[in-house]
Amino acid sequence: MRQPAGRFLRHLRRWALKLVRILILLISVATPFGVVYMFGYPQTPESMRYLAAGYQSLLILMWVCVTIRVLLGDTSDDNNNRLNRRNRTILLGAYVVLTLIAVFNIALRHRWLASDSFLDTISAPWLIVVTLLVASFLELARAVSDILSRKVNPSSILAGSFLLIILVGSGLLMLPNCTHHGIRYVDSLFTAASAVCVTGLSTVSTAETFTTTGQVVILILIQIGGLGIMTVTSFFGLFFMGQTSLKSQLQLGDLLSSDKMGGLGKTLVKIIAVTLSVEALGAGLLYGVVEGQPGFASEGGRIFFSVFHSVSGFCNAGFSTLPGNLYDPLVRHLWGVPVIISWLVIFGGIGFPIFSNFLVIVGRVLKNAVRRIRRRPLERHPRQWSLNSYIVLKITVILVLGTWVYMLAAEWNHSLAEFSFMGKLSQGFLAAVTPRTAGFNGVDMHRMLPATLILTTVLMWIGGAPQSTAGGIKVTTFYLLVKNIVGTVRGNSALEAHKREIPAESVRRAFAVIGISLSILAMSVTVLTFLEPQIPISALLFEAVSALCTVGLGLGTTEILGPAAKVVLVVLMFVGRVGIIGMMMALVKPQPHRPYCYPNEDILIN
Repeated sequence: MRQPAGRFLRHLRRWALKLVRILILLISVATPFGVVYMFGYPQTPESMRYLAAGYQSLLILMWVCVTIRVLLGDTSDDNNNRLNRRNRTILLGAYVVLTLIAVFNIALRHRWLASDSFLDTISAPWLIVVTLLVASFLELARAVSDILSRKVNPSSILAGSFLLIILVGSGLLMLPNCTHHGIRYVDSLFTAASAVCVTGLSTVSTAETFTTTGQVVILILIQIGGLGIMTVTSFFGLFFMGQTSLKSQLQLGDLLSSDKMGGLGKTLVKIIAVTLSVEALGAGLLYGVVEGQPGFASEGGRIFFSVFHSVSGFCNAGFSTLPGNLYDPLVRHLWGVPVIISWLVIFGGIGFPIFSNFLVIVGRVLKNAVRRIRRRPLERHPRQWSLNSYIVLKITVILVLGTWVYMLAAEWNHSLAEFSFMGKLSQGFLAAVTPRTAGFNGVDMHRMLPATLILTTVLMWIGGAPQSTAGGIKVTTFYLLVKNIVGTVRGNSALEAHKREIPAESVRRAFAVIGISLSILAMSVTVLTFLEPQIPISALLFEAVSALCTVGLGLGTTEILGPAAKVVLVVLMFVGRVGIIGMMMALVKPQPHRPYCYPNEDILIN
């Protein structure tokens, strides 16, 4: 009798856990939908009361379900995904906070306790919503980490995640509270794709079309797109759910281009920390520049302007809350604004591996300083900078300084003529930096020389660094292109840089990116010419390069494009953000490794 009873109890426990997990997942999905309804549609005092009561009920139900799951001993995590002590502590702290808020709300709801300032704060609707959102996000992170642990192509996950968030974002921007007078879906889709792909192209005016709520949605899409959707989800999956299986480590390493499986969690933490730190510093500096300036009278307006442009700058998005972008009269002659945003663009465009390498070097310097104080032998590190850091920093300095000098020399009496001396220096610097996929425009581009527009197009195609918020073929690819040409002319048998030999696989990958990029541009310009025959081909080429390389600069052509041409640019932005090779890997099934090779035979190349 005991064995059937024990088996029955095990089955009952298993079914109870399944039911609880389903309820928690439903609450986790319903919570953000409720927030969307609350902020996306006009509300009355009566509807807000109903929403507040509904969220309070969801909070209590979430606490009950989580408590039941804890009491039943949820062992859904296998031995390879056990939570370490730190993560257990974090989850325990989150559960304690959820318990306290839920219990106090139950007590107030049934009038078991008298109301006071503390209990009023605990039961505040905004705190209940925030608590539910955090709890829901943690539960969704568990689901995401489960997906990552399966045998799924990481490139497919990345492409699918970007596509999903673009569709969700386009739906959010269609909500009544997000626009002043409504918007067509094709324009909403274009704006969402441009924000998630951190491009900056827009078929409508961000300042005049979208309300503050809509601009906040765009800001969130920019931040998610700049960090990379899988970086965000992987961070929470590793940090909160303890996803440390070998399979997950390998997949996340592929997504983040990390060759240190044991340091993926630290890498993700560094990415989040560096991003938020730089953006906070940039927002503070921008606030100091616009404080007291005409047009920035309100405190909230100054803060939102600073935060929005700092995030947009570091993520290389190029979106602005001003009708004329950075050429708007409010900031056109504030030379501090283009300087700060230019450096944000540079920091965002050099890539997270460079920051990581820099932090390692700083750590070594500080460690040696301590050892020097203690009179201990210093540690020697002959190669401080990695080859990737060396190439990225070298090419970035050459491109930025060279273009800056050219802009000052060529555009001094043209697009820069209206500015003061400091304004010319700062706007020329911005014009040299922004083609690295930033999209900010501080001058009248119609007054630029044709040669400058051609140079801008080439710089847009080159882009920034790998594993950064920038697009383009990347500076490392451009470096290998030049290096291979020079090496071929000199008759070198292998490519060498910084006393290191570059593998042939990297060269093949670089030329594959270049070939596919030029092919996509040729096909897209041909299609755009067919769809928009009245627009000059030079303007369409500029738009196509700007979209594929996720830049966002335009010559006033984007707004007059038809729906079909806008969809073409959306596809180009999507391909450019996911990555040309990554997109091909997501679509094409990899070939199995062959344990043999064919005989070599040369072909004629003139």
